[in-house]
Amino acid sequence: MIILRAARDMGTVTQPGVVIRCHFSFAEYRNPAHVHWGQIRAINTAVFEPFAEFRLGEEEARDIVTIVLKGNFFAEVGGQAPHQLQEGDIHLLSAGQGIQEAKWWAASPDSSFVQVWLLPDEEGGVPESVVHHRPVRHGQNALAILASGFAEDSPEDTDSGQADEPVPLRASARIMGMILQSGVTTHYTTGAGRLLYLIVLSGTIKINDQPISSGAGAAIYNEIEVRLQGETNPTILLIDTA
Repeated sequence: MIILRAARDMGTVTQPGVVIRCHFSFAEYRNPAHVHWGQIRAINTAVFEPFAEFRLGEEEARDIVTIVLKGNFFAEVGGQAPHQLQEGDIHLLSAGQGIQEAKWWAASPDSSFVQVWLLPDEEGGVPESVVHHRPVRHGQNALAILASGFAEDSPEDTDSGQADEPVPLRASARIMGMILQSGVTTHYTTGAGRLLYLIVLSGTIKINDQPISSGAGAAIYNEIEVRLQGETNPTILLIDTA
């Protein structure tokens, strides 16, 4: 089953200089029909005015994955030295047993990011804030694993921050990205009982022959395999979650 959600159906949250489009209930946006999807708690695409910031208060038991779509950002967690983020970089904040505050601010005009919030398998643990600098943002005509909670996706025992390594999650989930050329088809296979959620960042794609365009989402369940066909050079994220 595939449930398509058009861009016009998403919620909107604003902070000074920041407009956030929300796939699930977040901050003052409340939608009882879309609170979470498996371990996905939130998916937000945010567009920033120059030097505006997005700020969080206390958070715990969340993996917050930020992928820079355009421009440059700084990310600061709990008063520690800020991380500098460029287009394509991925920042992971694992809130663990709790953080007091976090903020991301735009360091250039025309800046945007997408954030995926995941519920970890277990609560607690020491908070972590790490960055992977990726010269290639997404896979070309094949899904690249950007973040993963599965050991088989990260052969090294420790996170070395290499560009081709997935960011290590505490949730049993994968976040994958892809740029798919028009007319090209690829497939993704998951396990029984898994949930998928697809976000179209730009362009148009067909999911099992159903078209979906920029800003939209698709909640997918009871589908072991999905067929993805590029219509107008889409850029997508696909999340596989318990």
